[in-house]
Amino acid sequence: MQVGFDCEEAVWLRSALLEIAATLYSDRRPVMVRQWIDPVRLHDPEPVGHRFLFLVAVGGDDRPASPDIDDVVDAFRAAGWEAHEPRYGREPGTGWAEARREDFKTSIDAGAGPGVLTFTGWTPVVFTTGRQLRQPQHTLSTVYGVLCRECHGWGACLDCDGTGRGTEPGSYGRCWCHGGQGGPGACIECGLSGQITESSPWHLLKSYGFADADAPDADADGPDAFRMPPIEKAHGSNIDALTDVAHRTCACGEFRSRWSNQLREADDHLVSLFTGRCRGCAKQRAYAFMLPHRKLPPPPPPPSPPPCPRCAQVPVPLVRGLHFPGSATMRALELGLVEASDRGCEVRPDDPNWRCPACGHAWQDADERRRARILRSILADLPAS
Repeated sequence: MQVGFDCEEAVWLRSALLEIAATLYSDRRPVMVRQWIDPVRLHDPEPVGHRFLFLVAVGGDDRPASPDIDDVVDAFRAAGWEAHEPRYGREPGTGWAEARREDFKTSIDAGAGPGVLTFTGWTPVVFTTGRQLRQPQHTLSTVYGVLCRECHGWGACLDCDGTGRGTEPGSYGRCWCHGGQGGPGACIECGLSGQITESSPWHLLKSYGFADADAPDADADGPDAFRMPPIEKAHGSNIDALTDVAHRTCACGEFRSRWSNQLREADDHLVSLFTGRCRGCAKQRAYAFMLPHRKLPPPPPPPSPPPCPRCAQVPVPLVRGLHFPGSATMRALELGLVEASDRGCEVRPDDPNWRCPACGHAWQDADERRRARILRSILADLPAS
């Protein structure tokens, strides 16, 4: 059984990611930043299988215009992948999405500023034991927090192999996992998820290192931002900086982390900031690099709103699903730049997404991406507090 990068699954995924990335620029080749293997085990230290992962980057910091996260999702769909609509971050231009083709998956990330787009793709676990095993919920690189120590990412009780049946004397045919979260057969610690994330109970967060006092302090920009770490002078491009970061290890010895990137203009140079959470000890990590000065292009203007089909006046976007709106959204509501949907927190596929202030007509425009881009542009121009 092959376990190297020459196995069929790894070869196909590596080629597929590079081909998709190459379609985004006609004059720039994508970069294979790093490739690695996640071992998979049950009770014994010896792995029962391996997952192959690839980090591909495309783009740069000197483009007048760059593909955005929507363009990347379209490229994956054109290549035959199923891709979810992207989700967007607080910083303009940031976003992430997921794509899947059979048992192959890819996480797509776009940073702030015209920097790099990254794809982290992984194969299904290739088992090496001859046993017929189901795929684990997670391996070390695919978690959003850290891997569950109890089940090693399987999400199932390893004592009963997820069956819920006990074999010990006095168990009455029931495994001890019957009394744990998630129900019979589920991992007693993580339930069915295979991972510990920021939404896990506090006692687990503390024991897994999420409450580490050495984590970088959040600054006034929000909980996902960090105080600027010491700025290193080492690289000529943002992709060079990413390649450096991807090969660095945390103090615990683990290199795996999902990196977010922000590219900022300073006095006479650019600063590339990378932030992420260690997949081994949950510690927040941050690095900053000085790049050669290049004037960053302004963000592309938002598309024009669709005219009202009744009176041809300019409409405003409707904000749907409001529960705990942010301060920028509240300010936009007060100024009449957006309006709240009549359904409040209820969201239905056929809900109107535009309303005309002139005639009061509300309707649904099929181009939801256009509405989302216009809405993001409105909120980005308003103070966050």
